[in-house]
Amino acid sequence: MSADDVKGAASSKGERPPRLYVKGAFVTFRRSNANQRNHCAILQIDGVNNKEDVDFYLGKRVAYIYKAPKARAKYSRVEKESGKQTSRFRVIWGKIQRAHGNNGLVRSAFQKNLPPRALGGSVRIMLYPSRI
Repeated sequence: MSADDVKGAASSKGERPPRLYVKGAFVTFRRSNANQRNHCAILQIDGVNNKEDVDFYLGKRVAYIYKAPKARAKYSRVEKESGKQTSRFRVIWGKIQRAHGNNGLVRSAFQKNLPPRALGGSVRIMLYPSRI
């Protein structure tokens, strides 16, 4: 089966293209009893339940996608007719650094610290860059 066959098969059935990310959840910030480290987020990746499975995800990019109150020119395109910004979605990018404990949690660092309202929210773990 060639790449053209795969492309044609997906489009003819009306199916979605394959997902290039794995779903995850922002569990908490790294912390001790007294202190909380906001620069290090702890994530739970779907289907990862032990420390050995974490090795595949080390170095992968993470995206926290949220909806902002206003659209801005920096983050979205402009409609031609009305001249208004179209997208209110924004992204904070991060990277998985290392495992956290033995149950499949991972530590990650984001370019800007995640906001507290993101706790319990979903993140996307992109399947790139590849280390294979």
